[in-house]
This record gives sequence, C-alpha cells and structure tokens, in this order.
Amino acid sequence: MLIGEVLTELFDLGAAEINKALELQKEVGGYVGQILISMGAVNEIQLMAALSKQMDIPLFDRETLPEINADFYAKITGLIDTEYLLRQMYLPISAEFEGGGPEGKEGQDTPARCRSIVFITNDPLKSSVLDYASKVLGCRVNLMLAAGQVINELSRPLQTFDKDLVSLTVDDNPELLREMASEAPVIKFLNNILSNAVELRASDIHMEPSEPSSRIKLRIDGVLHDSETVNEKLFLALVSRVKLLARLDIAEKRLPQDGKFSTKISATLIDVRVSSIPFAIGEGVVMRLLYRERLTFDITKLGIEKDVEPVIMELINMPYGILLVTGPTGSGKTTSLYSMLSSLDKREKKIITVEDPVEYKIDGINQIQVKDEIGLSFAACLRSILRHDPDVIMVGEIRDPETAAVAVQSALTGHLVLSTLHTNDAPSSLFRLIEMGLEDYLLNASILGIIAQRIVRKNCEFCSTPYELPKPIIEKYGFAQLYEKYAGSTGFTEKSLKGPTKGTGCRRCAGTGYR
Repeated sequence: MLIGEVLTELFDLGAAEINKALELQKEVGGYVGQILISMGAVNEIQLMAALSKQMDIPLFDRETLPEINADFYAKITGLIDTEYLLRQMYLPISAEFEGGGPEGKEGQDTPARCRSIVFITNDPLKSSVLDYASKVLGCRVNLMLAAGQVINELSRPLQTFDKDLVSLTVDDNPELLREMASEAPVIKFLNNILSNAVELRASDIHMEPSEPSSRIKLRIDGVLHDSETVNEKLFLALVSRVKLLARLDIAEKRLPQDGKFSTKISATLIDVRVSSIPFAIGEGVVMRLLYRERLTFDITKLGIEKDVEPVIMELINMPYGILLVTGPTGSGKTTSLYSMLSSLDKREKKIITVEDPVEYKIDGINQIQVKDEIGLSFAACLRSILRHDPDVIMVGEIRDPETAAVAVQSALTGHLVLSTLHTNDAPSSLFRLIEMGLEDYLLNASILGIIAQRIVRKNCEFCSTPYELPKPIIEKYGFAQLYEKYAGSTGFTEKSLKGPTKGTGCRRCAGTGYR
C-alpha cells in the first residue's frame, strides 16, 4: 500500500489532501508524508504509525524502554560516530555484544564485538545511514520508528553541556552572556524545548529560576506541567539565548522586558511572544507560542453551544452596536473575536482592529499595533479609525474610561464594535463599564450583547475509559434531576449520566488524560 492509502485507512485522511501533497511533491520533491505534516493534514505520530504498517517496522514504545545507562552510550560512542547518527535522526537504544570486558582483566582485554544494534529513527529510508552503521559495526541493524521529539529527548545524555560550557563562568558580563547564548549545545537544548512544546501542543513555556536547579514548565490545555530541570549555568545561557532571539537587552536584569520572534519547528510556523521579569533569585522568562497554521478561526468549530451560536451570528451581522466577550486571561477571548471577524464578508466591509499585541495576521483585515510609548493608545487609535470610514472595529481590550467612551461613541455613530473585558461573567461587564464613568442610558443604547466564555479540557480520545461518577458528585450537582428534566429533549441521555469517561494518561496526551 502507498503511504497515502495507509493514512486514509488508519486516520480517514481525505483524498483532497493526498492529491495536494502529490502535486507539491512534483514541484518541490521530498516525501509525501513530510509534505502532509507541513500541510497540517497529519502529525508526526500518525505518520510513524502509517510507516510502521506500510514497512512492517515496529513502533518504539517509550514506556517499556529500560533506562539507558551511561555505560551503554560510552561503549557505543567508542565504536561509531554518534554525532553523525544524531544529525541523521538515528539514535542507538540497545545492542548485543560478545567478547571483551573491562580493560586490564586477564583474558578480557580484547574489544567487544557488536552482534546486533537497534536504532530508533523517524526516517527509515536513509539507506546510506544503514549502510554506514552495518559497515562500521559489522553487525545486524534493526530499526524502530519514533517521532523526532522522542529521539531528541532520548539523545540528551549524548550532549555534554557542561563540557562545552566549562570555559564560561556565571557572570553578568554582557559579552560572556552573549558568548554563552551562542554555544551550540545551548541552541540545541532550546530547540529541543521548543520542539517538545510543539509536539505536546503547549501554549506557554515557563522558565523559572530556583535553587539548586531551575525549572522549565509547559502549559498544556491550561495546566502547567514540569518539563526539565537545568543547572544555573545552563539556565542563564538559555535565558540569554531567548532574549537575544527576541532582541531584548541581555545585560538588563532589573526591569521587565517584552519582545517576540518567529521560528519554524517540525514544519510548524510559530510566533513566540517573550516576556522577561526579574525575581528575587534570578530572571524568569515566559514564551507564549502562537501557532499560525493550527487555527482556522472557524466560528463553527470553537465548541460554542448550539443554542448560543445562531445568536452570536445574528449579533455580529448587526450594522452597529457593541458586542463584548468576557472571561479571565487565557479563556480564548481573542480567538473568538478573530473567528467572528473571519466570518464577516471582508470584501464588502472595512474591518479595522486595534490590538496589543497583534497576535495573528489575518488577510483582508487592517490591524493596528498599539504603541503606548509614542502615544498610540487604544483611545487615540479609535479616534483616528473613525475618520477612516470603517464598518467594523475590533478593540483588543477596553482598559480605561477613555477607550470605553470612544467605543460607545463609535457604536452610536453607526459602527459595529467588537471588544473584550476582563470580568468573570457577563452581568459584571455592565457594572465595570458604569464604574468607568459611562452613563447607563448610553450602555442601554449601544450594547448589543455580552458573551462570557471559558475553555474546557477534553478527555484524551486515545486513553479514555468508562468512569462511574461518585454518588456525592451526582447529588451535589443534581445530575439525576437534570436527567429527569431534560431527557429526550436536549441530548442529555441516560448514558451521559451513567457512562462518562475519564482519561487515564498515555504518551499521546503526555500522561495528563486530557487532549
């Protein structure tokens, strides 16, 4: 079977995606599987599963791998060029030896001979690497398939960071910091962190200083998870590297700084927003990952309840008024606003946004980046926008009375205004605006609607198993009464009461049970 046929059988890949990948292959070459990954049609884990079935090569199961000790890596490093193998994404994980022994023991001073070796790789078609390994070792070579991120993580014991950084002491000298940040092991380690974050669909990377070892955490589906612990020297180099990429002042450690950079990880384009802040024992950094290709901004795919979605569609097609989206930080307000704008006819309507920062660039929409340091505030932008003949205005956030007043004025003069407020529910938004000094009759005339939203984690579909709700939970939230009231009319079935599921945790969801 061709790889496209296997992917269709395993993951219901559409014929349109396969045909598009084949056309791109004719133009630029390369593997069809890698082109499908770059298109976002499949991920690397799915491709490895398809290659395993197509080529009859077993998948690497990380959970059953015995711990690889330093002696094994030391022996392999002495027999073969591991740096070359790692560049080709081939990592040795086990081998069988015969003969040899600890040097100096009588009768065991002959070198060990390799009988067979097992590599994990994400590219089993590199015959040159297989030929090299079998020729140098003179033994049987076996393969297992794994995603590139897994290979990068398991190869870290072969990367001697301290050895390469031994000449660089922990110092506040800017030149030394710059030199540390440019060391190859530091660059590779940061790339591994970013690759791991992308593979696990993380939204943020937290680099937190602590003693004796600093921590690196990933926010996945809204919850922080520990990822790495690093020593002081490497942590300082990593922070400096991130600040260099974001064009921040690496010598300034007393004041908070903000910046951004763009990169490409595993064929995925990412915009990274960087924020550094001084803590008592060092400098902390948070990187917000914005995936350009993963968001479609399709309002029908956000998971909005079916009875609410038509109301929203009606409101965003009104000729004038204010529609507010509320919720705490990280509840998806900006994504909802972008989705609403994307659903509008951008050919017939002039759409202008004022944002801080501009998170995603959308074709057909005119976006303005707020710059308070030069006086380009939300309110100042809004006043200028009104002279630019817009139909729809999006204000990233109503933060102050001046912005609120101009937004209401814009709505009353025939413009549709979309914006966000940091309140925990919809009714609180009206009180917040009144506290900002707006008259209630103006709100009554201008507010179309207020949406309060949250993001809810979903159980991992790969490891979810039936779960019986405890009786106290059923009683506390009145599930039995809800079933009696709504059974047969809203899709609230008896199965949903008695047969919920719960994720147990697997490698696809990084052991969290949610995906």
